[in-house]
Amino acid sequence: MIEKYLMYIGLREKPIKPLVQENETDETPIVKEIYSPTTDQKVAERYLTYLKEIHEYQRDRRTTIENKNSQLVGQASIVTSIFALFIPLLIDNLNGVTLWIKIPLSLLFFIVMFHYLISILHAIKTLTVDKYKYPGRSTKSVTKTDRKVNELDFINSEIEDLVYIINNTTPLDNIKGGNLIYGARCFKIGNIGFGIMTILVIISAFTLKRENPELIIKNLNDLKFEIPDTLNTRIIDLHLNDTLTIKIDSLNNKIHQINKLNDKTK
Repeated sequence: MIEKYLMYIGLREKPIKPLVQENETDETPIVKEIYSPTTDQKVAERYLTYLKEIHEYQRDRRTTIENKNSQLVGQASIVTSIFALFIPLLIDNLNGVTLWIKIPLSLLFFIVMFHYLISILHAIKTLTVDKYKYPGRSTKSVTKTDRKVNELDFINSEIEDLVYIINNTTPLDNIKGGNLIYGARCFKIGNIGFGIMTILVIISAFTLKRENPELIIKNLNDLKFEIPDTLNTRIIDLHLNDTLTIKIDSLNNKIHQINKLNDKTK
């Protein structure tokens, strides 16, 4: 089950079985498509038109895949940034909540963040241009010494080039398309998990009872309290813009007055 899920999100490659015929073995080399030049110019022109249409379709498909991967990178990055801002709210809402609620929510948070990051990584693979070496036409076809001088021969040479380009371009475009599929899957799972997590946090904030924090003092005798003598305090040149309310302990005031009376009687 886990292996299938890893294949689904692109973290594990699917086993590829070689395509062999009945009388072939696994060691049989893959034969490349070879074009046999035609002797009819009209047929050659039809071949050339057909291959150009395939080449145009591949180029449009590649452009669409690259644009969608770029959009996926931007959208996933924005959602990841917003989701990161969700951390302080999550911590505040989890204060005082029991441990059996904190662990599932925290685990769900990491799973969602993980899928967003994997989505970005899949989409970024398409943007690494140096990994994809596309074949293309070359000026050597018309500048080399043994270039074709006959129109039919040159059309056949152009057909050979297009056959080679198309055959080597399709696998690269399929890899980019696979990156887009895996990135979209991870982004979808992240969005679903984000929605579920938001609902759970809201429910826990309104329904669950929080534990009251307790302050335990083990050595009460070691605590030292200093009570300032507010009657003998003198404040010089203090300017206050706000109203200040001063409360004097009446018990200490009475004790002070009694001590003054005792001194006078003596």
